[in-house]
Amino acid sequence: MARVRLVTTSEAEGDARELFTAMEQQGAAILNLHRALGNSPTIIRNFLRLGTSLLAYGQLSPNLRELAILRISQMTGADYEWAHHVPLAKQVGVSEEQIKSLKKWEAHDCFDDRARALLLYVETVTREVAVPGDVFNAARAYLSEGGIVELTLVCGYWGMAARILKALDIDVEPDVQQYLPS
Repeated sequence: MARVRLVTTSEAEGDARELFTAMEQQGAAILNLHRALGNSPTIIRNFLRLGTSLLAYGQLSPNLRELAILRISQMTGADYEWAHHVPLAKQVGVSEEQIKSLKKWEAHDCFDDRARALLLYVETVTREVAVPGDVFNAARAYLSEGGIVELTLVCGYWGMAARILKALDIDVEPDVQQYLPS
């Protein structure tokens, strides 16, 4: 049970009300995460804007982005994030084998050298924050400067989202519960 009120459209104020109304008019789901963030109506728009930018307009390969998000959700225990991103990962070409093997990716052949370098970078940023030169250089060998910045933003954004989800104990919506880790 969420530790904060999940704001409905009729209860929402300011930007939150405007966003929720627009989402409903477009037939988009208003997630429990959004409803929790509705308690901070002046912040929600920019939170969603950054996430949307990373999902829809980034230069990072979508399958690598989704592998990164799934690994962050595993490392932080953010099952909500995992449940929402497994279907997205599958849509962008992440294989079922990769999803099942992700926790121990180093031991599985389904990850190429590029994915391995990026997953090591993701784990290092998530766990340590600071990134040693060899880890940075290995990831940088596969990414432009913009790509490495974007991968770092992905780590920061979905790491932040994981912390929000866990701290506020946000419930996973029924339509994605089938993707919860077993």
